[in-house]
Amino acid sequence: MTEAATRLADNPTAVSDEIWNAAADHYDEKELSAIILMIALTNLFNRLNTTVRQPAGATW
Repeated sequence: MTEAATRLADNPTAVSDEIWNAAADHYDEKELSAIILMIALTNLFNRLNTTVRQPAGATW
């Protein structure tokens, strides 16, 4: 699910029903919500780091 939610440029449909249903087989709604928020937050930080050319984990 993480890969599908992250690669929007080459997959505009993002998370298919098949992917969602597979995740829902393992996690309840509260857990899925937490996973989605973590995916979004990680993507936010990745985009910020890319914008300022500061790779994740780099030291100042």
